[in-house]
Amino acid sequence: MDEILPHWRFSPHAPDLPPLDKGMTKRDRIVAAACREAMKSKEYAALLNLERLGVRFTGLVGVCVREVARIVLDAMPDDAAHETARMQLEHMVKTRDGGETIRIVKTLAVKGRF
Repeated sequence: MDEILPHWRFSPHAPDLPPLDKGMTKRDRIVAAACREAMKSKEYAALLNLERLGVRFTGLVGVCVREVARIVLDAMPDDAAHETARMQLEHMVKTRDGGETIRIVKTLAVKGRF
């Protein structure tokens, strides 16, 4: 597999890649840093384990999603460029969708916006 996926940057086995911040605004960097911080949390690790086990849309997943989203939403600026990501994260909290939350956080950690 020759393609390097964005979330591979956070693996301990990731290849050395150019910096992520190139072409990002200050607000994008803030969101990306918040997502990276959320990816280090216990709730994110629990969310990954639950997703790997196939557990979805339960109360436990909902708690993990809420805590991970809280970290990101607290740091996310209230502007038009980040409105879509904010609305999607809020929707994931309501639906307790762990898999989609993982995908959104990984994307935002690399790009800072959609």
